Amino acid sequence: MPRNGPGALRALRTPVTRVRAMPPPPRIPGLSTRTTLAIHRAEHDSTGSYHLSPGATQRALRRYREFLATPGRRTLYPRTAVCPACPGCGLDDVREARDVLEETVRHLPPSARAELSRTLRRLDHRYRLRTLPDPRADQTAPWWHRRLGEGAEGW
Repeated sequence: MPRNGPGALRALRTPVTRVRAMPPPPRIPGLSTRTTLAIHRAEHDSTGSYHLSPGATQRALRRYREFLATPGRRTLYPRTAVCPACPGCGLDDVREARDVLEETVRHLPPSARAELSRTLRRLDHRYRLRTLPDPRADQTAPWWHRRLGEGAEGW
Protein backbone atom coordinates (compact mmCIF):
# COMPACT_ATOMS: atom_id res chain seq x y z
CA MET A 1 0.00 0.00 0.00
CA PRO A 2 1.61 3.30 -1.08
CA ARG A 3 2.10 6.11 1.44
CA ASN A 4 1.32 9.80 1.00
CA GLY A 5 4.32 12.07 0.93
CA PRO A 6 4.85 14.78 3.58
CA GLY A 7 3.85 17.57 1.16
CA ALA A 8 0.59 15.84 0.32
CA LEU A 9 -0.22 15.43 4.02
CA ARG A 10 0.52 19.12 4.73
CA ALA A 11 -1.72 20.14 1.84
CA LEU A 12 -4.63 18.26 3.35
CA ARG A 13 -4.41 20.18 6.66
CA THR A 14 -6.83 23.00 7.15
CA PRO A 15 -5.10 26.29 7.83
CA VAL A 16 -5.28 27.51 11.42
CA THR A 17 -6.44 31.08 11.71
CA ARG A 18 -6.17 33.12 14.86
CA VAL A 19 -9.18 35.08 15.95
CA ARG A 20 -8.63 37.99 18.29
CA ALA A 21 -11.21 38.66 20.93
CA MET A 22 -10.40 42.38 20.79
CA PRO A 23 -8.51 44.54 18.33
CA PRO A 24 -5.04 45.58 19.49
CA PRO A 25 -4.94 48.85 21.44
CA PRO A 26 -3.66 51.98 19.73
CA ARG A 27 0.07 52.44 20.16
CA ILE A 28 1.10 54.94 22.83
CA PRO A 29 3.26 57.61 21.16
CA GLY A 30 6.91 57.32 22.17
CA LEU A 31 6.62 53.71 23.36
CA SER A 32 7.10 50.45 21.51
CA THR A 33 4.22 48.21 20.50
CA ARG A 34 5.37 45.56 22.97
CA THR A 35 5.33 48.04 25.87
CA THR A 36 1.95 49.38 24.77
CA LEU A 37 0.54 45.84 24.87
CA ALA A 38 2.06 45.25 28.32
CA ILE A 39 0.49 48.48 29.58
CA HIS A 40 -2.84 47.49 28.04
CA ARG A 41 -2.68 44.12 29.83
CA ALA A 42 -1.71 45.75 33.14
CA GLU A 43 -4.61 48.19 32.90
CA HIS A 44 -7.09 45.37 32.28
CA ASP A 45 -5.60 43.00 34.88
CA SER A 46 -5.41 45.48 37.76
CA THR A 47 -9.02 45.43 38.82
CA GLY A 48 -9.79 47.49 41.88
CA SER A 49 -6.98 49.94 41.25
CA TYR A 50 -8.08 53.56 41.57
CA HIS A 51 -5.57 54.92 39.05
CA LEU A 52 -5.40 52.16 36.45
CA SER A 53 -8.27 51.83 34.04
CA PRO A 54 -8.23 51.16 30.29
CA GLY A 55 -6.45 54.07 28.57
CA ALA A 56 -5.42 55.81 31.82
CA THR A 57 -1.69 55.50 31.14
CA GLN A 58 -1.97 57.00 27.68
CA ARG A 59 -4.05 59.93 28.99
CA ALA A 60 -1.65 60.51 31.90
CA LEU A 61 1.44 60.41 29.67
CA ARG A 62 -0.19 62.85 27.25
CA ARG A 63 -1.08 65.20 30.13
CA TYR A 64 2.46 65.03 31.56
CA ARG A 65 3.97 65.80 28.15
CA GLU A 66 1.52 68.66 27.49
CA PHE A 67 2.38 70.28 30.83
CA LEU A 68 6.09 70.13 30.05
CA ALA A 69 5.65 71.28 26.44
CA THR A 70 4.63 74.78 27.55
CA PRO A 71 6.77 77.11 25.42
CA GLY A 72 9.41 79.30 26.95
CA ARG A 73 11.69 78.87 29.92
CA ARG A 74 9.50 80.31 32.62
CA THR A 75 8.77 78.37 35.79
CA LEU A 76 5.73 76.11 35.69
CA TYR A 77 3.39 75.68 38.64
CA PRO A 78 1.20 72.57 38.84
CA ARG A 79 -2.41 73.31 39.73
CA THR A 80 -4.79 71.27 41.81
CA ALA A 81 -7.70 69.76 39.90
CA VAL A 82 -11.12 71.24 40.66
CA CYS A 83 -12.55 67.77 41.20
CA PRO A 84 -9.61 65.48 42.07
CA ALA A 85 -11.91 62.59 43.01
CA CYS A 86 -13.13 62.16 39.43
CA PRO A 87 -10.89 59.90 37.35
CA GLY A 88 -11.28 62.20 34.33
CA CYS A 89 -10.85 65.50 36.19
CA GLY A 90 -8.05 64.21 38.39
CA LEU A 91 -5.65 64.31 35.45
CA ASP A 92 -6.06 68.09 35.29
CA ASP A 93 -3.43 68.04 38.04
CA VAL A 94 -0.15 66.94 36.45
CA ARG A 95 0.91 65.45 39.79
CA GLU A 96 -2.04 63.07 39.63
CA ALA A 97 -1.03 62.12 36.09
CA ARG A 98 2.45 61.31 37.42
CA ASP A 99 0.83 59.14 40.13
CA VAL A 100 -0.95 57.13 37.43
CA LEU A 101 2.32 56.63 35.56
CA GLU A 102 4.11 55.51 38.73
CA GLU A 103 1.43 52.93 39.46
CA THR A 104 1.61 51.68 35.88
CA VAL A 105 5.38 51.18 36.22
CA ARG A 106 4.82 49.01 39.30
CA HIS A 107 2.41 46.70 37.39
CA LEU A 108 4.57 46.12 34.28
CA PRO A 109 6.90 43.23 33.46
CA PRO A 110 10.66 44.06 33.57
CA SER A 111 11.30 44.98 29.92
CA ALA A 112 8.21 47.21 29.60
CA ARG A 113 8.96 48.72 33.02
CA ALA A 114 12.46 49.64 31.86
CA GLU A 115 11.22 51.33 28.68
CA LEU A 116 8.51 53.35 30.44
CA SER A 117 10.96 54.25 33.23
CA ARG A 118 13.45 55.61 30.68
CA THR A 119 10.72 57.76 29.15
CA LEU A 120 9.64 59.01 32.57
CA ARG A 121 13.23 59.74 33.60
CA ARG A 122 13.59 62.19 30.69
CA LEU A 123 10.25 63.84 31.45
CA ASP A 124 11.02 63.99 35.18
CA HIS A 125 14.29 65.76 34.45
CA ARG A 126 12.40 68.46 32.54
CA TYR A 127 9.79 68.62 35.32
CA ARG A 128 12.52 69.28 37.90
CA LEU A 129 14.05 71.98 35.70
CA ARG A 130 10.76 73.81 35.08
CA THR A 131 9.28 73.64 38.63
CA LEU A 132 10.49 74.83 42.02
CA PRO A 133 10.80 72.80 45.23
CA ASP A 134 8.30 73.54 47.99
CA PRO A 135 10.11 73.75 51.35
CA ARG A 136 6.79 73.45 53.25
CA ALA A 137 5.62 70.29 51.46
CA ASP A 138 5.10 66.98 53.23
CA GLN A 139 8.44 65.17 53.00
CA THR A 140 6.76 61.76 52.93
CA ALA A 141 4.94 62.57 49.65
CA PRO A 142 6.49 61.56 46.31
CA TRP A 143 8.99 64.09 44.99
CA TRP A 144 6.65 65.39 42.25
CA HIS A 145 4.13 66.42 44.93
CA ARG A 146 6.84 68.41 46.71
CA ARG A 147 6.99 71.14 44.03
CA LEU A 148 5.46 74.59 44.31
CA GLY A 149 1.96 74.78 42.87
CA GLU A 150 -0.73 77.38 42.56
CA GLY A 151 -4.52 77.46 42.80
CA ALA A 152 -6.96 75.20 41.04
CA GLU A 153 -6.99 74.31 37.36
CA GLY A 154 -10.19 74.06 35.39
CA TRP A 155 -13.25 76.15 36.14
